[in-house]
Amino acid sequence: MKKTLLFLSLLASSISFSQVLQSENFDGLNLGNIGTDVTGVTAGQGGWLTANGTNSDYQIVSETTGKSFQLTGSNTATGTRYMWKSDLPTAWAARTSGNNIINTEFDLFTGGPTTSKNTARVYIFNSDGSVVLAGLSFNLETKAISGIAYFDPNNGGVNPVGTYSFNLGTSNAVLNLTSNTWVRMGISYNTVTREVVWKGPGFYAGLTGAIPATGTVQPREVDFLMGAGTANALAGVTKFDNFVVYANNVESLLGTENFQNTNLESISIYPNPATNVLNISNVNNYEIKNISVVDINGRVVKNESGAMTQINVSDLNAGVYFVTIEAAEGKITKKFIKQ
Repeated sequence: MKKTLLFLSLLASSISFSQVLQSENFDGLNLGNIGTDVTGVTAGQGGWLTANGTNSDYQIVSETTGKSFQLTGSNTATGTRYMWKSDLPTAWAARTSGNNIINTEFDLFTGGPTTSKNTARVYIFNSDGSVVLAGLSFNLETKAISGIAYFDPNNGGVNPVGTYSFNLGTSNAVLNLTSNTWVRMGISYNTVTREVVWKGPGFYAGLTGAIPATGTVQPREVDFLMGAGTANALAGVTKFDNFVVYANNVESLLGTENFQNTNLESISIYPNPATNVLNISNVNNYEIKNISVVDINGRVVKNESGAMTQINVSDLNAGVYFVTIEAAEGKITKKFIKQ
């Protein structure tokens, strides 16, 4: 089912203090082909540009509550389809000073059983188009969802810097989405800290990425893609809806910054980023019973029982972590960066 109400709610609430750069629910477009040009030069309906394949690969289709965008992939092992709007750099340049985080949210229909090796993706490309700053990739056959980021696996070590795929399940497990379901997902990229965050059904994870080889970290475009996999012999089809790109100064994907119990929202952590010690501020004196720290792969790297006001993080590797504070009144999870 198309999630129009959710999309409108997001625009009216969680994004109300942000700057919407692009948005599209496809209801104002005509059914059928989006464009007449697949060279990525001439814009079609809604200002959308398409590249590769045929015009019929990029379709506006009818839903019970409106319309959505349907993308069809290759029926061979080669050929990637792209669709994007070209006006993002202008909108990004006009954003309010300090709104250095680009966020994109969208609905995706997971579809039914298929043997197609295609993957449906949403990517944020950097300013010269050479690097995928952040993205999500959905395998049509297995229904697995993966995070994508331009990443330095060793903070300058021997492994190559490049585009990596990350499992989003608990303890680095593969996460498979439910078939034939509309799901909402989001991607966030901080152009200053290079932090990447992915959020959706059953996942909320992140990491600090790498500086692209060109040194350019500003966004150029957000693309819908369909990529063919090895040994693919069947075209893959998926649908997208309720697309929005916005800039702000704090990651707020899907309407919230943290996993939190609102009863404990006064609990805070600082400094963030942290180098040696992470402090816990508990101004309302909640009865803290346990504090745990989890890395981006879901591994518990620290676990402390009882009330505490500090956690020693000096022995942790640089990166993004989540600290869960359990109290008698509930629990709250905060994200922090270890420098």
